[in-house]
Amino acid sequence: MSKKKFFAILLTCAMAVSVLAGCGSGETPASTPAAGGEPKDSAYKIALIQQHQTNAFQIAITEAAEAKASELGVELTVLSADQDAAAQISQIEQCVSEGFNAILFEPVDPDGLRDAAKSAADAGVIVVNIVSVCTDWESAGISIVSYGDNVKAGENEMQHVADLLGGKGNVAILTGPAASSDSLGRLEGYENVLANYPDMVQVVAPADCQWDTAQAQTTVESWLSAYDLDAIVCQNDGMAVGAGNAAGANSGIVITGLDGTPDGYEAIKDGRITGTVAQDGGAMTANALEAAVTLLDGGSLESNVLITDSVWIDASNVADYE
Repeated sequence: MSKKKFFAILLTCAMAVSVLAGCGSGETPASTPAAGGEPKDSAYKIALIQQHQTNAFQIAITEAAEAKASELGVELTVLSADQDAAAQISQIEQCVSEGFNAILFEPVDPDGLRDAAKSAADAGVIVVNIVSVCTDWESAGISIVSYGDNVKAGENEMQHVADLLGGKGNVAILTGPAASSDSLGRLEGYENVLANYPDMVQVVAPADCQWDTAQAQTTVESWLSAYDLDAIVCQNDGMAVGAGNAAGANSGIVITGLDGTPDGYEAIKDGRITGTVAQDGGAMTANALEAAVTLLDGGSLESNVLITDSVWIDASNVADYE
């Protein structure tokens, strides 16, 4: 082979290597810089993986996270699982492979996301669970949980019912599963308030409707034929919607829910339910993000359980939360 041909081959190989290297370095980053400019090279990469982004509660989570990321000078990526647990697991795995320093996630399935959270934590990622808490989260490697206080949320809901009834009337309660910590906490909150109002009488034992709209509707239809009810207090919006469907719009019965869901908001607007208690997802997320950065900086937390107050929503302010 001539020297001229040999050097031509070398030059061709060198150009090929250069092209390949250029493709790698020009790859679009998976993450989006926080508002306020390009992040510094040393900025922490943090992902927020939401259940979905289809209502005001979720939009508030996104906006609060973006504002806090800008304030803290970190690089934030916001992802939506679109209510798909498998997609959320894949997103967590992808963030780990891309070298994110912390992952905040709102589990689509509190049981099904534990293993993904544990794998991320084992890989050295700070894992933060927001809004809905994974089952047995302490053993899943989760560093921080940030959510609402179910006892206080129950107190908030029942206190508004007491105020609307003037402290007296016949009350019925729809609960979630009896063994659920959410259900137990909310029921404790109800009982704390009812203890202050002896003229608010539970005329029927609380009914476990498994968080289900159809079960709640059937139960309330039966109750309405047997009892004169002034209020039906429900532990989630789904059951409140079922109660409202049974009673009909503008029934004169105070019907309340808890969670602040789109179905609940729609039922408030058309008069099937009176109000709901929503927990401040934006504050939960901002607090969690700040705590994650504290840990990344090598600091410590007074508590890794962050609890946020709840908000009462009725016809007067529902438009602000849709």
